[in-house]
Amino acid sequence: MKDIPPPLDDLLYVQSWVKPRVSPKRYGHIIGVARSAKDLATRFNPNPKKIDQEFVYLAELAGWLHDACKEMEDKTLIEQAKKYGLKLHPVEEKNGHLLHGPVAAQLVKHEFGLQHQDLLNAIAEHTLGAIAMTHLSKIVFLADAIEPGRASEYADPIREPLKSTSINDRISPLDKAVLIACESSLQFLAQTGKVIHPRTIEVRDYYLKICQSKV
Repeated sequence: MKDIPPPLDDLLYVQSWVKPRVSPKRYGHIIGVARSAKDLATRFNPNPKKIDQEFVYLAELAGWLHDACKEMEDKTLIEQAKKYGLKLHPVEEKNGHLLHGPVAAQLVKHEFGLQHQDLLNAIAEHTLGAIAMTHLSKIVFLADAIEPGRASEYADPIREPLKSTSINDRISPLDKAVLIACESSLQFLAQTGKVIHPRTIEVRDYYLKICQSKV
């Protein structure tokens, strides 16, 4: 498989590598994200004539790897991010948990020699998203938001546009869902008095513009 080195081409190995790094509850979430990513990648496959199984595998693999560093302490995440040469936003300096995606991407890159940039981006961007996300990044971002363990009042509005896979939709169901996910996150953060990373606002505005331009 292109740019996927052994042993990451074996999901059983990946599962055994991830499991001891997280709590049973977190591992249950990871299972849900991996399965949701596989389902979304199948339904929203970039190949309309024949399902691209490699793309499906990449989505599932990213689902398994995305939270590998989720339970590291904030201080450790900040230290690891700096060790990998990542440029930190001031919000991330004070909220290290926001770095668990980028640090996980760097960890698998260096530990396994992973060079698949779309896969690395999907892992890194699954929490905050990014402007102009790739198809793969959108799927992993959304899988994290709608996996079965998520509260229905949060996940159901995001799931709604994903019920359609029509290529005739003027607005991509994925773009609609990303917008809703960003708005839901902003609402939750505001209601709970938590810090909002500026990127969340930037991503929301970016996808709002896309959706409004196609109405």
